[in-house]
Amino acid sequence: MRACPLPSYPAVVLALAATCLAPAALAQSCEGGAYLNPQLFRGEAAHQSAVAEQEMHAFIGRTGLPQSPLYSIKRVDDITASGRTPYCWTYANPVVGFLSGYKLVLVNTEPVHPAVLAITHVVPGAAADAPAVPLKSLPGPEQKAILDQLSRSKCFGTAAGVEAAIVKAEGLCGNVEDVAPQVAVGQQGLIAKAAFAWEEQAWAGIATREAPAMGTTLKGLAGRVEKVHSARLVVVPTRGTSVGFGLFVHPSVSDATIKKAVAAFQGLSTPSRPLAIALDLGQQFNFVTPTAEQVEKMRAAIGLGN
Repeated sequence: MRACPLPSYPAVVLALAATCLAPAALAQSCEGGAYLNPQLFRGEAAHQSAVAEQEMHAFIGRTGLPQSPLYSIKRVDDITASGRTPYCWTYANPVVGFLSGYKLVLVNTEPVHPAVLAITHVVPGAAADAPAVPLKSLPGPEQKAILDQLSRSKCFGTAAGVEAAIVKAEGLCGNVEDVAPQVAVGQQGLIAKAAFAWEEQAWAGIATREAPAMGTTLKGLAGRVEKVHSARLVVVPTRGTSVGFGLFVHPSVSDATIKKAVAAFQGLSTPSRPLAIALDLGQQFNFVTPTAEQVEKMRAAIGLGN
């Protein structure tokens, strides 16, 4: 702020003071954006994550939000840690987005259906590495026994993932160990950890999505005991669901900028495949500005109630 000589006339004094303070008053309170790359959760190779980041950078240029710098993040701490200028926006899943404290202005309402893929009891005479079966396909008493032991068992989930958050919130597992997302290590890495941790009297499982869980086997995975390959895989769906990625903004972002950004996202009808992957969009994606009631429902599903 530059020094200014102030004359004695009150009106002029105030006008010049305002001019001198203007640079401070207009100082930028945020910069760039934070991007939670969905490819990290899928465990894709580094070059695929890089392509997604490039697509995100190009798309943000159409929204009116600051395009650069674009920061790749993995954890909530990457947003909330002090000592740096806050990001102007965050494109992330509900867990990271809500915990960041930023305002949700747009979300893809495609439902996410989490489940626990549980490695349960050994089935005598069963084929090795049999595919998973849904919990509801089993007799009632067996369902109850599985849920009971699962509630005392260890599961693994991707840190900051909505699946792990919902499984924790519903208490399906005795405890859920967070595994940091890594390049080239996705859900297969989680099931490998569970297979190695499993024992006949100490089951294990992973927090994942219901559809891919149904196609999982233990073929090719190492366990501490060979019997793991004869254990039944059971898919236990959660009661709650979640939604896709959303756009969260810093309080200093203007309403006009938010309006333009919302219009850009909602204007997507047939995005290119690389952009759809970068934004984590499925076939039925739908960006909406959520109501207060919808926001509370989203928060409650991941264990962030009032």
